[in-house]
Formats: sequence, structure tokens, C-alpha cells
Amino acid sequence: MKGIKLKSGLIFGIVVLLLMASIVPSSIGQTHTSTQQQNITATSPPSTEKTSSFTFYVIGKNGLEKQETILSTSNTLKIYEKYQELKKEMTSNPYSDKTQRVKQEFFNLLVENHALPTGMSKDQLLSLIQPLAIPPKHLRTNIYPFQNKASEWFCNFATFGEGSAFPIIILPRLIPFLLTPIPRAFVWWSTPSGITSVGGLISRTGFLAGGQQQGIALGFWGIGFSIFLPPIMSYGIFGYAVFTRVTAEEFQFYPPNTPPEITQTDPADGQQMVPISTTELRFEIKDFDNELMSYNVTTEPDIGSGSGGLKPDGTYSIPISGLESLTQYTWHIQVTDGKDTTEKTLTFTTEPVAPIISNPIPADGERDVPMDIPNLQFTLKDYQGDAMEYFVSTSPNIGSAHVTSVHDGTYTVPVSGLTYGAAYRWFVNVTDGTYWTRKVFSFETGYPSQFDPFEFGWQYRKQITIDHTQVADDLSNFPILINVVDIDLLKAQTDGGDILFMNTTGAAVKWHHEIESFDGSTGTLVAWVNIPALSSSNDTVFYMYYSNPSCINQAYPEKTWDSHYLAVWHMNDATLSTISDSTANGYTGTKRAVNEPIATSAQIYNGQTFDGSNDYIQFDTAVISTGVKSWSFWFKSTITSSDSFMGILGNTLIGGSQDKGFSSAAGWFSGAPGIGFEIGNVALTGHFLNIIISVPDSNLHYYTAVYDGTDLKAYRDGSYVAMDNTKDDTEAAPDYNFVMGRSYINGGHYYFHGTLDEIRVSNIAKSANWISTEFNNQNDPAGFLNIGPEVPGL
Repeated sequence: MKGIKLKSGLIFGIVVLLLMASIVPSSIGQTHTSTQQQNITATSPPSTEKTSSFTFYVIGKNGLEKQETILSTSNTLKIYEKYQELKKEMTSNPYSDKTQRVKQEFFNLLVENHALPTGMSKDQLLSLIQPLAIPPKHLRTNIYPFQNKASEWFCNFATFGEGSAFPIIILPRLIPFLLTPIPRAFVWWSTPSGITSVGGLISRTGFLAGGQQQGIALGFWGIGFSIFLPPIMSYGIFGYAVFTRVTAEEFQFYPPNTPPEITQTDPADGQQMVPISTTELRFEIKDFDNELMSYNVTTEPDIGSGSGGLKPDGTYSIPISGLESLTQYTWHIQVTDGKDTTEKTLTFTTEPVAPIISNPIPADGERDVPMDIPNLQFTLKDYQGDAMEYFVSTSPNIGSAHVTSVHDGTYTVPVSGLTYGAAYRWFVNVTDGTYWTRKVFSFETGYPSQFDPFEFGWQYRKQITIDHTQVADDLSNFPILINVVDIDLLKAQTDGGDILFMNTTGAAVKWHHEIESFDGSTGTLVAWVNIPALSSSNDTVFYMYYSNPSCINQAYPEKTWDSHYLAVWHMNDATLSTISDSTANGYTGTKRAVNEPIATSAQIYNGQTFDGSNDYIQFDTAVISTGVKSWSFWFKSTITSSDSFMGILGNTLIGGSQDKGFSSAAGWFSGAPGIGFEIGNVALTGHFLNIIISVPDSNLHYYTAVYDGTDLKAYRDGSYVAMDNTKDDTEAAPDYNFVMGRSYINGGHYYFHGTLDEIRVSNIAKSANWISTEFNNQNDPAGFLNIGPEVPGL
């Protein structure tokens, strides 16, 4: 239960309040039909409205109080949905203005429907769940297998959640059954999302466990229930035990654990003019519970890092080196006492004592620079106004310079002798007589706008012909997949860097491409080529050149995917713990851990296989916000009836009625395997737009969702399947960063099991013909195009 603080005298009573409130869904099931006569004209038929028996329990200083009310089903649902929203906000942001607003809205609904116990005011009820006025704790999340454990002897406890408990008897007719309060050797429970409160009767200590958890109570005496009214499956237990132990994602301890504090830092946050001679970063940590602490410190740009374990209160430091003049540095401190983690991010800026080198032309890393540029250019500045001396050299040598007694300004170095398709580095060293600054820049020259590769060192080419019958419409800037094993490509460079695509023979135009994978020992090539104009009426013909041992790498992923592609993840490993985005945006995803998920063979080359237990890939951005969008992926999973809202991708809670942003999730929906595509709304109830389509089997299939500003459409294997254009409220911007492989629904995590490949997000609505052509190409690359025989060059 994330960050929630409860008043010490009421902690267990409030948990039971939540326990009782969680039974609301089951009361919704007790629905009957009543016909109510309205004050209407004789020609109007009487209205039929479904009602529900609603019982609200409060346990506080005055013991158990309850109020039974008959409400319309619509009002009961409003109360339940608002309760779910309140539970989410209380567990994640108990001190926020939004949480306070949601509290008021929830209790206003209770007052309006006369659901409060007699004699109890809204203010009294609000006071029961008011957090203490102390700083919120940021509890650790996403821990699996469970690293957090807690236990108590001779205790009472209450637990409820979504899942099952044993022994709990469910009668054949699905009627909830209460255990009789007789001693039992043990009770056991397991839930993906639950709350457990345990209080020691002798120790006067206790804890609150939230999220995914397992627990066991030995020597139990109490009562319990189990409900299974599809789609609701939940349990609740209350009683006493000789011993209780819980392992869970989240814990709050009573008396509340005091998180470690990070106090004095040197440099201070935001400090300016920090000497570049500084050799360490210092910080003070304290724990008011006198617990030992561990810390970890990182810096960006990297000037040093360090960590320490089992440390008492004190001042600690990490060594740093290599500070540069007038540079901002960020350092991140993380301290934990084993229960809570405190983090602090600070910045400082070094003193401008050394000369500053800026604004290089060509820009650092620039490609396709004209071969005939006359100069290199850069800007110098010294904040003390000192005269400067600079040295410039190049590699390979295309020019150099050495000039003395210069002041702030822009300077050039003449260059000559550049060649086509070459890589260059240039070095600028500047001193003011005391301090030195050194910068290294690089650039690559391109080729003429039209050129014949055979005249520039390429030795072979092959004609590639796209079958126009596989193309559903005339399409522009369409990236096509080439997936081939060709022993002739053994003549290419070992990394395939010399492979080049041209629009015709002779003097021709280069088409940009990305190599996803190349095996120089077998000639296996997986590449994407941007086709400027793809025809549906005539075959598109272009040419692949290779075997140029001296050329620089010709791939240009950033230009293969136009600006409408916000992200393209081929789902190969960049490292064992990251995946890369091929667009210019560079959205790198970080796995939960090394090989979690793991790269495996998939539809195109490699995909990522998730184990369903704890694998996910996290990003530090939402990728896309509101408005027109398309997203697609190859998907394979064996979905069973126990699977619910397994997060595939998205920047929402994924699967909840409180979602903002967009997402896709897989699960057992309406009695069959399915995939949901949804866009969240501002109302935090229902969805802005939502579609669920079937999953036909456990093989790889291609799924696409498109929102064009009016309709949300879903496609499977290139064919239209379903549409939703009935909007609920307005679209909401995401609250979460993008994630693959898990959902956040109801405070717990539902992890995806299966394989994902070729995930894309765009800020335009892809047409049905575009989607159909994508599927034809990716499903059967060999049938989509033909590669001709090898033709030697000059």
C-alpha cells in the first residue's frame, strides 16, 4: 500500500472499513427489479429500474456502525467506482490535492444516497482516513520474488483481496459462505492485489501489507468469506492467530517506520561556481529509528559513483574527477534502511575558469556533410576576459591551425582534400595560460545526390522487385522488410556496413535503410528500406549494392523511419538489459534485470519473451500523449482463464477503469482469449474508447490499433476486426511512462507471459491499406519481393 499513513489509534479499524467497503461489488450482485410509478402522462410506459441492497460499515472509536440502504444500481456503481478511485489515490498520493478532492466526492455520494450510519457526519468519516501530517514515504515497488517479509506472534489480523484463501468453502451455487469461528490449524491466502493488517497483542507493534502478497496464519480463530461471482473473485479473513507471516510487495510498519533522511550535501543543490578541483561529493544521512542504512550515488555526466552498506548516521562521500569548466552535473543519492527508501537528486554547476568551446560546424556527429566544405568553425569564450591560444588538428589530416592572443569570438580553420564517404575527427585545444579545454568532434562526408556505386568502390549489385499484388495502395515513405539468407552477401563487410540501396542502376539516388541484423558468416540479412513511392499497380524495382571493403557504414536508421514514427522497437537486445528505438527519438527501454525478459527467435528476427512472473521493460517517457495515434505489435501467448489484464504495452494503468493514456492488454475476456485496445478518459470511470478482439490461437499474430480522432479501430493480421466510436468523456493525457510486459491495475501488477516483436508507435492514423501491406511484407518477406542474381561491377 504505497505511502499511506493512518492514525495510530485507528489503523486496524480503518483497514476493516476498507475490508467492508470492498464487499460493495458483491452487494451489486444482489440486484432485483422494481417498477416505480412516475408522475408522467398516460401515454408514457412505467419505468423499470434495477436496485441494489447497499450496506456501508464503519469501525472506529465507537465500534461497528453500519447503514443499510436500497439504491439504484447506477448509484451503487457510482459509489463503487469512486471508492476504487479513492483507494488508488490514497495508496499512491495520500497527500495530494487530487486525493483530498476525491475524498470529498466519495463522501458526498454517501451523503446524497443516505448511506452514512445514523448520527455520523461526513467530517467524522473523513477524519478516519486522514493521513498524519508527516512527509510521505516512497515505498519500493515492483519487487518480485517478494523481498519484503513481516511477521507477528500472538496477533489479530484482517486481510482481503482479489484471489483465494484456504480453507474457505465456496458452495456449489456460488453463494458466499462464512467460516464458523472455531479454531483452525492454519489459514493461507494468496492475491495479486490485497491488503493485510496485522497487530501484535503483546508486542504492540504491527504492519500493513499491500499489493501482490502471500500469507499464512497458524493457530487461527476467526471468520472468513470467499466470493466468486464472475468476474469478481475475492476473499476476506478476520480473526486471531498465534503466528502470522506475510510476504508482499509493499509494507508499512506500526509504529510507522521513519524513512532515512539525506540532510547536508556538499555541493548544495543548485550550487554555482563549484571549483573544478573538487574531488568528492559529501552527504549526511540519518535514521531516527537508529537502523543501519545503505546508500548508492550516481552522477550524470559520469564523474564518479559509489555505494556503502550497513552504515550508521554520519557523513559519507564518493570520489569524483574530471570536472569541466561551466558544466552542470547531476548527482542522485538513494538511501534505504531495508524498509523505506529515500532518494534525492541534486545539481551543481562548475566555475567558468577554463575557456569554453561551443557551436562546432559541422555539428558533432553530423552525417552526409558536403565534401567541398571550405572551413571548420567553432566559438570561444573566456569568462575572465583572458587572452586565449588555440590549437586545431584533424584526422585524417585535412587542415590545422595554431593561433595566439585571441579573445571571445568565432573562428575558422581552412580544410581541403576531403573525400566522399569518409569519417573525420577534429580536435580543438584552448588555453588561457592557466587552464586548458579540449574538445573532440566528428563528422562524415556523404556522396553526390546522384552517383553510381560502381564508380565509388562497390563491386556487386542485385535487383530487388516488389510484387505489386502484395501492395494494397500507393504508399509513400514505406519501410519494407528484407529478410534473406544469401551466400553472395559473404562478400560484404562483416557487419554489413557496405550494403547500400539505390533507386536504379548507373547514377542513382540512395534510399535510406536500417540493418536490424547481419551475419557475415552465413549471409543472413534482416534490413528495412524506406521506399519513397511504393506502387500498387506496377512492380517497384530497386537495387542492392555490396562488397566495398573501404567505405564507412551506409545504414541510416534515423532517416529510414520518418518523423511520424515516434518509436520503432525491433525488440532485439541492445544489451542484455536494454532494447533500442530505431527512430531519431532514441527511446531506450530498460529491462527489469538482465535477460528479464529474454531475447528469443520471433516473427522477424528476435523478439522478447516475458515469463509472466516479473518481466517487464520500462521507459523514462510516455512516448505519446493525446490525439491521433497508431500502435502495432506481433504477439504470441497461451492465454488461460486465469489470465487477467496482462499488460502488453502502454502508458496507463493498463486494464483499469481509471486509465489515462493508451494501452493494450491480453487476458481471458468474456470467456475467451482476447486483446484489449483502450484510450483513457478524464472522468476516471470507464474508457474514452475501448475494443476487445479475440486471440485465435497461441501462434504469432500481428495486431494494430488506430485512433483517427473519431474512431478507434483494431486490426489482426492486416484485416479490420472491430471499431469503437462511442466516446465516454474526453481523452486524458497519460500519468505514467511507457512500459511493456505488465499492467498496474488495482495497485498490483499483472505480468504478460508470451513473446512480443516489432512494436511501433506513430502519431498519425495508419490506413487500412498501409496496415494490410505491412502484414503482407512482414508475414512473408520472400513472397513480398524477389531478389535477382548477382551482377558484378566495372
